[in-house]
Amino acid sequence: MNDQNDLKGNTLTMQRFINDPDDIVDETVAGFVKAHSDLVRKDPENNRVVVSRFAPQEGKVGIVTGGGSGHEPAFVGYVGQNMVDAVAIGELFSSPTAKSFADAIRAADGGAGVAVLYGNYAGDNMNVRMASEMVEPDGIEVATVVANDDVCSAPANEREKRRGVAGEIFMWKIAGAKAALGGSLTEVKSAAQKAIDACRSVGVGLGPCTLPALGHPNFQIEKGTMEVGIGHHGEPGTRIEPLKSADAVADDMLKIVLDDHNLPEGTEVAVLVSGLGATPVNELYVLYDRIEVGLEKAGLNVHRAFVGNYFTSLEMVGATLTVMALDDELRSLLDISCASPGLSLSGGIPEPIGKIGTRRHRGEEARRSTLSVPQAPEAVELQKLALNSASGIVEELAAVIVANKTHLSDIDGLIGDGDHGINMAKGFGRAADQIAGKNIPLSAAFEKLSDILMSEIGGSMGPLYGFVFRNMALSIENRNAIDAEGISAMLNAGLQGVRTTGGAKIGDKTLIDCFVPAVEAFDASKGQGILPALSAMRKAAEAGRDSTVDMVAKLGRAARLGERSRGVPDAGATSCCLILDELAAAISRRVTAA
Repeated sequence: MNDQNDLKGNTLTMQRFINDPDDIVDETVAGFVKAHSDLVRKDPENNRVVVSRFAPQEGKVGIVTGGGSGHEPAFVGYVGQNMVDAVAIGELFSSPTAKSFADAIRAADGGAGVAVLYGNYAGDNMNVRMASEMVEPDGIEVATVVANDDVCSAPANEREKRRGVAGEIFMWKIAGAKAALGGSLTEVKSAAQKAIDACRSVGVGLGPCTLPALGHPNFQIEKGTMEVGIGHHGEPGTRIEPLKSADAVADDMLKIVLDDHNLPEGTEVAVLVSGLGATPVNELYVLYDRIEVGLEKAGLNVHRAFVGNYFTSLEMVGATLTVMALDDELRSLLDISCASPGLSLSGGIPEPIGKIGTRRHRGEEARRSTLSVPQAPEAVELQKLALNSASGIVEELAAVIVANKTHLSDIDGLIGDGDHGINMAKGFGRAADQIAGKNIPLSAAFEKLSDILMSEIGGSMGPLYGFVFRNMALSIENRNAIDAEGISAMLNAGLQGVRTTGGAKIGDKTLIDCFVPAVEAFDASKGQGILPALSAMRKAAEAGRDSTVDMVAKLGRAARLGERSRGVPDAGATSCCLILDELAAAISRRVTAA
């Protein structure tokens, strides 16, 4: 029996099967691959990529997906025969890294192109785009389809803003079957798009979930109430109301879906009712019983029904409903046989397109910077920061982020998924561990931090902060010391990194609202010297952070909440303020006057 002292922090009080919360994803993958070794294997190039035993298949379009962990069997559970060929695995509730998506694409490539089918989340969109660029030198053609089936996350006239939820399972099933039948990349993409266009989903939450590294629920649902339209990460729904009977909940869910679908009588449908992790399966059947009655009253015919835990959210109490309208093509593709840990069907069995091979590309990555980064000038002023042994700055930044892990996650949980502090602390903490006591140049320390954020953390903050520190590293590379002009160049390079990666503007309620005024304040005061300019930067960063409280989010998951995102500071702006504040303090402690 493990000593409880081996557990970290808040996990001491959790009734969960956990060793180290930082290792739970890797240990999950290890156990999953062992349990399903007849269907899947790890990619030898990346432990966060799981590949079908039936892939890559020469001449067949590869199917790739990816997403955050904690939704098992999604996403990893749908890798197998005539389904997904490779999956990229992220931290709990966080997008996989761009590198993991790129490695999954390479692992699935049989020479006919790869379709990447994923959910509509900021981190996934960003990292899939970057991954597509990363495999261009390998000559792999990539097509993408973004799932957006969650009815309550945006109005019908803004469907492109909707989240992707359990409808993704039908998208993978249809696309996998089309690829197995020898469809071209264009045809597979078209089938996947048709499938997700035919899906509508809604979720109802009865109880919250807890991220292990946080140790307490990342949102709250009061006893006796339920949240209609809740997201898979606990994103707020459209309304909170008193808990109803199962039949009343089923009627409400079906009405939300069918009002948006507007299907004519006689339409055949496929139905999926999934638990969110802690809902007893018998209760899911109670819901389905009423749902089918409602579908029949609406004149719709159920071709296939799937009831169980297909797309969960750790131990959240609740359920989701997905209805996919079928035509002849979708019905026939749905009925094709498949075998995966999360879904297996008997039916038509297509002949293999070609022999099963191995990874066709090694995928050596080039150092990437979307724009050239201007070099900071060598110091000419008396006040300057020596760079050759300043790596302790990164350790000090990490200490502040780790100390504020819970605070950042709590803020994020109010309008997002609650993982911001967890992932930031994990990335910064690992970087600090790897450079501790080495007294390496600050550029090398920033480079190490960037590499870890981009290759191990994922989400949207991984690449955003990754390019901030990558650009800052490049700007001061091969410099012995920098003065106020050099610090300005370094800060502006970091700002350039986040702007070119994320595309946010002032007023979007992101870290940009903190970063831009902070850099502008430094530049406006740099003529007075380093210390006054850093002081001005700190004040502007705090004001920028505070300005996000009264903003309505326009980017990221919180953007779907509209006015409900007002009244809460942005987690990214808050972490940016912490970083800039500590960076200013750390530089101030090291400034010398020769």
